[in-house]
Formats: sequence, C-alpha cells, structure tokens
Amino acid sequence: MNHRIVRRFNMFESSLDISEETGIIEGRKFNNLDWSNEHQPDLVFKSCVIIDSKFSGANLNGLRLINCQVFNCDFIEANISNGEFENTLFYSKDSQKGCDFHSADLRSSKFICCDISTSNFYRAELFDITIDRCQAQGCHFELADFTKVVSRKVIFSSATLTKSNFKYSDFEGVYLEKCDLSESNLVSVVLSGVNLEGSNLTNTIFSPSRYDGLSIFKADLRNAEISNIDVRLLDFSGVEIFEWQMIPLMEEMGFVIHPDN
Repeated sequence: MNHRIVRRFNMFESSLDISEETGIIEGRKFNNLDWSNEHQPDLVFKSCVIIDSKFSGANLNGLRLINCQVFNCDFIEANISNGEFENTLFYSKDSQKGCDFHSADLRSSKFICCDISTSNFYRAELFDITIDRCQAQGCHFELADFTKVVSRKVIFSSATLTKSNFKYSDFEGVYLEKCDLSESNLVSVVLSGVNLEGSNLTNTIFSPSRYDGLSIFKADLRNAEISNIDVRLLDFSGVEIFEWQMIPLMEEMGFVIHPDN
C-alpha cells in the first residue's frame, strides 16, 4: 500500500486532519489532540511526539508507532487491535506515568522494544498480544483478557510476554495458560488468582510478591531463578525444573542443605 507522506512541522500542534487515504505522519509534535471516538485506522506515526491527548473510544485499528514518544495519553476503550509499536516510549519520566489503555482492544498488537512502564491495561482485551524486549515495570494488567472463547467449554489463551521487565506489575485474575513469558523479569509481581498452567516460564526471574490462588500446573520453570515462593502453598504437579533448582526451593522451606561427601 502506498502511503501519503504528511509534511513535517517543528512546533507543537493541537489538531491533525487526515484525509481518507492512509497517511504517514513523520517528525511532528502534538499536544492536546482530541480524537475521542474518531475513525482513523491504519495510521503510521514515525519519530513523532504526542502528549496529553485523548483517543478514548477511537477506532485506531492497525495503528503503527515507530520511534515515537507518547506521553500521558488516554486510549480508554479505543480499538488498537493489530497495532505495531516499535522503539516507542509510553512512559513519561517527568510525570512518572504511563498511558491509559483501560478496556482498550489491543488484540494481536505488538509492543517491541518499548517502554510501557506504569501503563494501565485494566480489563483490556489482550488476546494474542506481544510484549517483547520492553520495559513494563509497574503496569496494571488486572483482569485483562488474554483469552478467546471458542465454545462454552473451551477457552484459548495466547500472549507472548518475553524478555521484558515486568517488575512490580499486577496481573491479578488473568488467564495465561500455555502463554510464553520466557526470559522476563517477574520480581515482585502480583500473581493472585492467575492461571499459568502449561506456560513457558523458562529463564525468568520468578519472584512474585503475591501468589494466592496461583495455578502453575505443568508450567515450565527450567532455568528460572525461583525465590520468595513457599512450595507448600502451591500445587507443583507436573512443573518442570532442573535438578539444581531444587536447592533454593528447599532452603525457602527452612532446610539446611549440605553438599554430598
């Protein structure tokens, strides 16, 4: 598809008009945009800055953000499915806040090498989402939906949450069965009521702050750094680990481990 290149500007703009033709917006700065409930699919922003703007309820299906800075923006209930976000900052160091994706549709979207720290994904639709090589500290994923209902009795979950820093993030009540969280930092995360059955947790730093109601049946924790877990409180049936990982787990229970003579 050929994209229309929209002319560059250096100063902040508070409005943006796009024709029906799909556009590439490059090297521009925007603040206080109000695109609430707008219909603007398949847009591409490159090297842009977007601050304090509203996209709540908008149809932004297929949105692409490349090397952008998106600070203090409202995407509540927006349709951003099939979006692609690369090397983009959603976290403002000045305000120490991320963006608000509360109840947004982010199905099949991809965050690659982004900073989404402290962003709010509460009750967002996240089936088939990819978050790879991202900073995602302190994010709110409570009750986010990573599933697709196939039938009354069949629920299928899909998510790739790999090589990312989820330290202090809250995943309470989410369903991540057979999802890929490999090589991610899961220090001080909230995993209360989370289903991680059959999930790939290899090479993670697995040290949740809360894990009441966590289900990890047949999860793969090989080569993970496991700590802050009382194995007596969880069902470890079918969980895969290496032999060397048994020592810290036993020490967490109070055993004093001596080397073999």
